[in-house]
Amino acid sequence: MNNYNIGDYGDFETGLASIKSLNDKLDTCKNNIADLKEKLNSDSVFMGPICDNCLENFTNVDKGIDVLTENFSKLGNYLIDTATAYKDGDENAKNMVVSLDSNGKINISQKGMANSGNPISSVEIPDSINQSGYTVTCYGEDGWHLGGSSKGTPIADGTGQKAVHEKWVADGARYKNGIAVLNVDGVDHYLIAVAPTYGKNGDNLTVHLRNGEELPCIIADSKSTRDSNYTKYGHAKSGGTINVLEFEVDTNKYNSSGNPTTDKWGLEWDSSSEVAKIDNYGSII
Repeated sequence: MNNYNIGDYGDFETGLASIKSLNDKLDTCKNNIADLKEKLNSDSVFMGPICDNCLENFTNVDKGIDVLTENFSKLGNYLIDTATAYKDGDENAKNMVVSLDSNGKINISQKGMANSGNPISSVEIPDSINQSGYTVTCYGEDGWHLGGSSKGTPIADGTGQKAVHEKWVADGARYKNGIAVLNVDGVDHYLIAVAPTYGKNGDNLTVHLRNGEELPCIIADSKSTRDSNYTKYGHAKSGGTINVLEFEVDTNKYNSSGNPTTDKWGLEWDSSSEVAKIDNYGSII
């Protein structure tokens, strides 16, 4: 393995210098906004709706600067950590990725990688199953957003769904390209719903696609055998087709962009590929 030298990576140093310069400018903006807000406070001669509106706008700008400052800080740490890893010859540095969530915040995570070792169970999907893509359910901090509703339906206490949801919220209630993800052992896992054939809520899965790609997933919801659209292998659709996977997605992303299968948004894998096999590595709850 090569012993990389940070001196060979001028882009790292340039990036860090740019981040420092931008943060300095943001600090100046925050100071200027603080001065303006002080001049427009309740003791000021500037009173009335226009003044109140200015104060509100300044407060919103201030919050936006805080997000930018946090993002630049994360980017700086990302560059430092990556540069150090390369210097030490750690090739896993190439698996670290930067993503922007639906709230405009940067997340640093490891590229999705399959579980290692022997699964506790493995289910192959027969070639005879006619698959037609993926199903989605809208998912948020306040529970399910059925039909893309802005109001969440609470998840029942004491259930596996609730345990996974609490872990997701504790992990920052993050989405990756519009799909809810939960970090497990440094790897972002997609939250999905599947038939109980593949496991129970909270189980850690590797989904193998027929094109060779692998998706790390966590079961956030399990299809009930009492559902009218239940089948052994997944969600029954019209025309006799089946969707093996159902993804928990951001409501705003769904309402603006639709289903990732048909509208091809944000997926890091080939959504036209069918599911070949699902391995189960046990529960995380």
